[in-house]
Amino acid sequence: MRAAAVVVNFNSGDDLATCLAALVAQEPPVEVVVVDCASTDVSRQVAASPPAGVRSVLLPDNRGYAGGCNAGLAALASAPEVVGFFNPDCFPEPGYLRACTAVLAQCPRVGGVAGRLLRPGGAVLDSCGQRLTPILLRVRDRGYGEPAAGAYLDPARVLAACGAAAVFRRRALEEVAVAGRVFPDEFFAFWEDLDLGWRLTNAGWQVVYEPSAVAVHRRGATAAPGRGRLVFRRSPELAACVILNRWGTLMRNAHAADLVPRLPLLVAADLALTVAVAARQPRVLGALARGLPRLRLAARQRRALRQRPLRRVA
Repeated sequence: MRAAAVVVNFNSGDDLATCLAALVAQEPPVEVVVVDCASTDVSRQVAASPPAGVRSVLLPDNRGYAGGCNAGLAALASAPEVVGFFNPDCFPEPGYLRACTAVLAQCPRVGGVAGRLLRPGGAVLDSCGQRLTPILLRVRDRGYGEPAAGAYLDPARVLAACGAAAVFRRRALEEVAVAGRVFPDEFFAFWEDLDLGWRLTNAGWQVVYEPSAVAVHRRGATAAPGRGRLVFRRSPELAACVILNRWGTLMRNAHAADLVPRLPLLVAADLALTVAVAARQPRVLGALARGLPRLRLAARQRRALRQRPLRRVA
C-alpha cells in the first residue's frame, strides 16, 4: 500500500525542519506534502524551500489545521492508499508509517490508526489514541501525561487518532467526507481529529491504536507559555474553536440516546468553561458569537450522516 504524509504548518519555528526530516527518513519512503498557512516566521522559508522529496503548498492565508489538511490531501500526486496527517511539532520514528500501513493492510475494516505519541525525552506519554469521557463527552488522549514505561503496549480499539500523527485509509476518508471535505474547514483547529474518528466509527470503520508506531509530540507548541489547561493559554479565536468545535462534533455525530440525557450537564459544564475563559480573555465572547453559524451547519450535516450509540464504541 502506497503511503503519503501531509504536514500543516503555521509559525512552527525550527520544528518544521525536524518534522520534515523525520518524514523524509520514513522506511520505505513516502510522498510528503507540506502545507504552509501563511506563516510569518522562519518556517515559511523552510516550507518554500523544503528538503528533497517534499512538495510545498504555500497558502496565501491561514486556513488552520482543518483547511490545511484538506489542501494537502488535494495536492497529493500519487493517489496513495494511505495518508498520514502530522503537526510540525510531531517527529515520527522511521518506521511510523510502515507500522500503520501494515495494520491497514492486515485489517480491511480499519480506517484509521493512532500511534504511540511520547513527550520529548520519551518518559511521558502524550497520546495512545483518543476517547470520550463517559459523562461530559470530553475528548481525552489515552495515557496523557502518564509514565510511558510498561504502559499501553497492546493494540486497542479507540474512537479517534490524535491529529498530531494520524494515519488513515484513503478510501475510508472519502467515504465519510461531508460536502466533499474530509475535515470541516470551518473548524479551523481543534476537535477535527475526534470528529473524523467518530464519523469513521459511525460509518462502520474501526480506528485502532498501534503501539509499534512511535512518534515524539511537543504538545502545546502553539500555546502561550505557562501552566494549567491549554484552552486558557490560547488566543480568543482558538479558545472559541475549542468550545464551538466540541459542540459541532457532538451535533454532527452523537446519537440522540447519548446526547439528550446528558444535555443539561453538557450545557452547564460548557457554560462554566466559557465563563472561565471569558474572565481571562473577554474577546472570546465575540469570537463565539461569530462562530455560531458553524453549529447550524453541523446540525444540517447531521441529517446526511449515520449516528450510532456510544456503547458500541470501545
